[in-house]
Amino acid sequence: MAGVEKRYSITGDAALTIMTKVYERANEMGKPVYVAMTDGTGGLVGLLGHEKCPVMCRQVAQDKAYTAYATRMKTAKWKAYVYSCPEDDKQVMLSQPGFIAASGGAPIMVDGIVAGGIGVSGAGQKEDEDLADYGASLIGEL
Repeated sequence: MAGVEKRYSITGDAALTIMTKVYERANEMGKPVYVAMTDGTGGLVGLLGHEKCPVMCRQVAQDKAYTAYATRMKTAKWKAYVYSCPEDDKQVMLSQPGFIAASGGAPIMVDGIVAGGIGVSGAGQKEDEDLADYGASLIGEL
């Protein structure tokens, strides 16, 4: 139908399953983290955090999830793009609420359409990225 676009959105049950598996994997690594997920509108659908993870990681995880959703790309790729831009453009992108240029976020894609985003913070950006990628890959197993 003209004028209508197909959309997907991750469910609360799927978010809970994915966040739990990512949280458990981080625990196995000895890394206390926050895991956040957005739905297909960019709204927070889930947040899970380890009691030993620094509290600032709570918002960072949410921002990573939102950035991955909104840009439809891994936040490591977004970070590289932002830092490759001229300084005035970079400042505009870094000042947008909810956007962050840090590794550790991945979009949740279904049939090439974004259905949400996942963000992980607390393990270090490389490990956060690995955990977010793992979480995003789980949508195909649900």
